[in-house]
Amino acid sequence: MSFTADRVMHLQRSLQLALNQEWPQLQQTQRKLAQFKARVIQPLQSGGRAMPIIATVATDGGENHLNLEPIRLQVVRVADSSGEIHFEDFVARSLPPEEVLRLFFSADHRLKKFLDYLQVDWRQLLPRSDFQLGQLLSMLRESMEWAALLKLAGQPPAKLLIRDGLLRSMLLTEEVFQRLSEKFEWLTTQYGHLLVGVAKRSRVINYLSVAVGLNESFADGQPSYLPVPVELESEAAPSQYRWIGSRAMGCLHIVRLDCGEGVPLLPVDVAAWQGDRVEEAMALLHDSARASFPLRGYPQALIQAHQHARLGGLEVEMLERLLLEQVTERDPEVARQARQLMLLGRKLATDSEDEQRAAI
Repeated sequence: MSFTADRVMHLQRSLQLALNQEWPQLQQTQRKLAQFKARVIQPLQSGGRAMPIIATVATDGGENHLNLEPIRLQVVRVADSSGEIHFEDFVARSLPPEEVLRLFFSADHRLKKFLDYLQVDWRQLLPRSDFQLGQLLSMLRESMEWAALLKLAGQPPAKLLIRDGLLRSMLLTEEVFQRLSEKFEWLTTQYGHLLVGVAKRSRVINYLSVAVGLNESFADGQPSYLPVPVELESEAAPSQYRWIGSRAMGCLHIVRLDCGEGVPLLPVDVAAWQGDRVEEAMALLHDSARASFPLRGYPQALIQAHQHARLGGLEVEMLERLLLEQVTERDPEVARQARQLMLLGRKLATDSEDEQRAAI
């Protein structure tokens, strides 16, 4: 499709009109942020005993499918930074949502214990909206991640608990999320834990980062953090953003955990009931991020948890072999056809990679 002169002129006029509407909002956000100054993160005192740090991560949805068409299975694994695997289960993706939840939360004693502790029934997890219905497996994975983190929260000694993602949820129903928030508040108070959520990205942070950059809030390059007031977060949020209020148990901060160029600004939630311990939480996160690799300025505990949660190539092959063995027991012909499809898929993937390398 060619860019004619008339088309370019029309797009320029349309762009100018759109920016005329958007620009005042950015300037207003910049003025509001100018009222707040980033606070330098004070490093932990040398010789002091740092609080243990542990993070939990669930296997990313895009890397846990088994290549055995037409059988539709997914593996859910939740691991922490110490290497403990809290969950590692197969999910049948063809089942209706109610059946998936019924099977998991009635058969798995760990999830049943989780729901019993929250004093909720598995039916209270059933999707209430089309959005939740389309994200059922993500919700199941998130539930397992919360369950693992809650288990760690119920154990001494005092430690920094890190969730992979903000302390919020759009996938859990509000009643379940509220019970979860109440339990975390009680347990962290009881055992002296700190609770934070760290994400790699956030649409609100992306928007605010422009205004932060204009205000040079982090210009000195020091590790620092900037609390984001709820009202400003609400104003900066896109219209479909609903992780505020009853769906959030944390207060949002814009954080730079290390100094130097290329270190990202991270969205970090600190538990809403721990406002008096924000400096302590930031110091611990900074300490964890100082030697982070390969993601500079990202808590090393989260990187380690990701490594333990990720399904590697050998693990996938082992799981596929286990699956093929059980399919063979049920119907050898189905297993033969599935194996052929698997080999064909791998050959196509290899050929595609070879073509890409040849084109470089």
